[in-house]
Amino acid sequence: MYGEIIIGINMVFNYAILSFANRMAKSQTTSKRLLLASFVGAFPVTLFPNSPLAIVIAFLGMVICAFGISFKAWKGPSILVLIGALFAGGVLTVFTDRFMFSNAKATVFVCALVAYISLYLLKTKWLDVRTARQMSSYSFDSVLSIWGGTTQIQVFIDTGNRCVEPLTGEAVHFISFEAVESIIPKELIEPLHTWNTKDMHQLSKIPKQYQKNARLIRLQTVQGASWAVGFKFDQWVIGKGSELPTGYIVLTKEDNRYPEGAAAILHASALESITEERGTDHVA
Repeated sequence: MYGEIIIGINMVFNYAILSFANRMAKSQTTSKRLLLASFVGAFPVTLFPNSPLAIVIAFLGMVICAFGISFKAWKGPSILVLIGALFAGGVLTVFTDRFMFSNAKATVFVCALVAYISLYLLKTKWLDVRTARQMSSYSFDSVLSIWGGTTQIQVFIDTGNRCVEPLTGEAVHFISFEAVESIIPKELIEPLHTWNTKDMHQLSKIPKQYQKNARLIRLQTVQGASWAVGFKFDQWVIGKGSELPTGYIVLTKEDNRYPEGAAAILHASALESITEERGTDHVA
């Protein structure tokens, strides 16, 4: 009976870490295969609990059974299995040392619950770090030239921003009013402050010398449709010298939702400029 409990606990633990590795590595292994692999990993260490060789055989048998026989198939997931085992194993060891139940089923159930909760927390934290890393890779320094002035701005490329100027199809970027306030011509300050987002017939309020490079931009958000004025910029250089194609900027008053402390949200097409730059650096 004791041996069955140990095998059950080991199987539950193995299944938890294999499921964790399967999701993180996106291997798409079936539950039945993971269950079989968890038994393959549990049986040898139960028979020979103090044997390092049994541990190695159990580990290799488990990951090969779960993810495939080729080294390429199980190399990545096996690292995740080790990470999950170290983390969940530490939590489980502390728990079982302090709380052990006389009922075998209760012991297996509680161990399973503890293992899954600990690995769920690890997965959540891991994904948060991965997301933060990906987001930081879309954040860049930039230099914007418009209205005869130049300013440095921290920008973020938003792959969800597909807004374009309807007549030319050129990209529309969103930028904090405060970030460019120092170079905004005085004649534009008042019209921009009094701009009514619900009224499209306002371009005449823009001083004539700036109307040539101004366009009405229709914005569609969850709050509904609105109108903004877009201004064509002279030049916008991001990263290590990548120049954005011709486009427009829309000034926003609320920039507290901009990610990574950015002052501007670039159109998704800006990613192509950065990708070309990185490709050139790689070739060089």
